[in-house]
Amino acid sequence: MERIFNPFALIYLVFLSSVFLLDLFTKHLAEVFIKGEIQVLPFLKLVLVYNKGVAFGMLSNVPDWLRIPVLLGTPPIAIVFTFFYAVKSRDWFISLSMGAIGGGALGNFYDRLVIGEVRDFIYLSYGKFSYPAFNVADAMISLGIVLMVIRKVLFKV
Repeated sequence: MERIFNPFALIYLVFLSSVFLLDLFTKHLAEVFIKGEIQVLPFLKLVLVYNKGVAFGMLSNVPDWLRIPVLLGTPPIAIVFTFFYAVKSRDWFISLSMGAIGGGALGNFYDRLVIGEVRDFIYLSYGKFSYPAFNVADAMISLGIVLMVIRKVLFKV
């Protein structure tokens, strides 16, 4: 037990919990305050949408008997994997990155389990460029992955 619960596990769990709570809080605020579109910056709108698929709405049209097991089975696997990777790495940076990924996975997993679909509300567009709506969980998963790639490429760790 001592090997699993070390300072790197604590870093992971604190960051995972922080990301999870921030994600739920921002989704709640979105549901309460976003009615229609809110233009924040020329390239940033807040628009509440519900996504029953995965990233970019993929799997939305797949039959429930296939889509639901995939959507409910993948996040727990991701959380377990990121936890053990963070602990095994014995590196605070990796523990933070894995905590971001795990917290994001947990936030969207909660939505799918409790609501049946994921609440997205951040919409980026500029000119002809348009990016599908996303949420804090999605942003943290992406950030965690980008940080890991940068770490591997630049520092070869």
